[in-house]
Amino acid sequence: MSTETHPWGDAPTPYAALGGEATIRRIVDRFYDIIDADAPTLRAMLPRDDSVSRDKLYAYLVEWTGGPALYTPDRGHPRMRMRHLPFPIGEDEVTTWLACMERSLDDNDVHGDIRTFLDERITALAHHMRNV
Repeated sequence: MSTETHPWGDAPTPYAALGGEATIRRIVDRFYDIIDADAPTLRAMLPRDDSVSRDKLYAYLVEWTGGPALYTPDRGHPRMRMRHLPFPIGEDEVTTWLACMERSLDDNDVHGDIRTFLDERITALAHHMRNV
């Protein structure tokens, strides 16, 4: 048994530290539910039926955290900034997006080293999407 410690804790991957696919699905669904209820600017960027958006983020996060390759086999390289260029993303959108994700992580009891790790990485990713 390895005693190696990572920035996200003792688990071999962030995916394992989170608890795998079921937890990531709950995080994604709660995130989009929060957007639906409380983030009209972000909601306006999504299709009326956001099920595909939910599935894309779920697949991306599973793979991004070290889980099975669910995103790239179907969609290729994430190219997240390029994929978000059609949407005007300024500081307000970044801040709102991050607040929705933080609430979802809170509501799913993500804390400790994995939370610190995710907060840092997701914040950097969100700011990278800014295009206005």
